[in-house]
Amino acid sequence: MANEFRSKGPELLIDLAQHVAVTLIELAKLDKEQAEQLGREIADRMAGHWGGQNIYFPMGLSYKLSQRDQAIYNEFNGINHSELARKHHVSLQWIYKIVKTVQKEETAKRQTDMFL
Repeated sequence: MANEFRSKGPELLIDLAQHVAVTLIELAKLDKEQAEQLGREIADRMAGHWGGQNIYFPMGLSYKLSQRDQAIYNEFNGINHSELARKHHVSLQWIYKIVKTVQKEETAKRQTDMFL
């Protein structure tokens, strides 16, 4: 069945199925057969849901950066600016900016929650 899917499936779906399978093997510790089966099923469902549409996959840079920025903010203890700059490979000024920006966002969230 895997060969049938591979030979008939569009290149994008095959690639998606393979990436899902590898991820399931690495992160969920599934055996290869189960992971490949789930990869095919997910690709098939994506094709059913999004099939025929032009879809743009963003690089996810802003998502990755926001995760990094949140991690920096969570690790910040008030005196470890330099340590965080080295750890995350950014400048000291960038750490100050990230902490200030995330702190402002966190404050805005808390204030919004107060009035809900």
